[in-house]
Amino acid sequence: MIKSINTRIDVIDAIRGFAVLGILLANIQSWSAYKFLPFTELAELPYYSMDASLYWWNTFLVDSKFYAIFSLLFGVGFGLQWERKQDQADTFLPTYRRRTAFLLLFGFLHMLLWSGDILMLYAMLAFIMIALRELSPRAQLQSGVALMFFFLLSHIAALVLGEQQTVNGALAHKTYPDMSGEAVVAAFASDSWTTIFEVNLHNIYWRWYDFLPNGRISRVLGFFLIGCYLARSGFFTGAARRASTLLICLLSGIAMTLAAMHMGLSMSSWARDPMDLLSKQLYVCGQLLMALGYMSALALAFETRLGRRLMQPLTLIGRTAFTSYLGQTVIGVGVFYGVGLGLIATLGLAQLSVLALAIYALQVVFASTWLRYFRQGPVEWGWCCLTSKKLLSNRRKVAS
Repeated sequence: MIKSINTRIDVIDAIRGFAVLGILLANIQSWSAYKFLPFTELAELPYYSMDASLYWWNTFLVDSKFYAIFSLLFGVGFGLQWERKQDQADTFLPTYRRRTAFLLLFGFLHMLLWSGDILMLYAMLAFIMIALRELSPRAQLQSGVALMFFFLLSHIAALVLGEQQTVNGALAHKTYPDMSGEAVVAAFASDSWTTIFEVNLHNIYWRWYDFLPNGRISRVLGFFLIGCYLARSGFFTGAARRASTLLICLLSGIAMTLAAMHMGLSMSSWARDPMDLLSKQLYVCGQLLMALGYMSALALAFETRLGRRLMQPLTLIGRTAFTSYLGQTVIGVGVFYGVGLGLIATLGLAQLSVLALAIYALQVVFASTWLRYFRQGPVEWGWCCLTSKKLLSNRRKVAS
């Protein structure tokens, strides 16, 4: 039984480490300002044709799938803890709420450095997840799926009651209604923290505004509840390790995602017509199914000794995911912003992908070295100390 539990936790760590890699590949496009550069300037970067191809593959294989995995695992973590500690609810729940409150603080501070933070939203929604803990596993699954598609109601209302939107050709991969991409790039290229902070606040506003059409808030809560269901239903020791789960989830997810992309999907804008509404629905279905397919692939690979060895780097990052996630932002700001090395708007997507893999490799080396002497990553340890309201020992006992 203990071996089964440890294996399940190792699998979850490996999947979490995989999600952190995917999130890095996505986020580096923002730190480097690749997303904000006008298409005319992107065409002048080295390896432009390769970059364009990589961007399509990124949208297909990476975009939204890895934050979905991260969100599912957040729910899995709570579900596993609740299953073990229901009979200690009087002590467990206050501790978990306090832990979540500190996560909210970490997220707020992180957001002030970079608008793309996800921790603050996670913490806010975690309080709702805690309130829904008494739902049966089946009810959690049903509620989670319903929440994933809840945002479509606002799109239907916009189609029925609103005016048709005029869609202008985008000038960059990411644009704002009130600020050009060149202005965003110039601000982050500045050596003034004040300028960077002001534009970051601007981007925070528009990021949270975009949560309305793209439904990020209800979708993340839906993933949390589905994650709780996966934990309580034994997904990682059962269905995840079946080839049929991998094939069904991955193939159907790929088909739905490709169909949505072919229809000209735009998750950040309001639906223009019924076909646009259908494309959003297909994309969200594909997002969940591909995330489950990725998780199943890793769980199956973990069944073999070779697979476990190959995924050891992912497991190390999974055990220090909080430290790694925040560390990536610090590295990104330090490498690209004007207050750091100032490499913003100088690298194409192919170069950025190689750099992301190098950053991840360095984090693997750090995690491997750190965990040799300590039980938890530095941020994870600080989080535990704050939650427990006392200074905890983090040192491993060195065998003599």
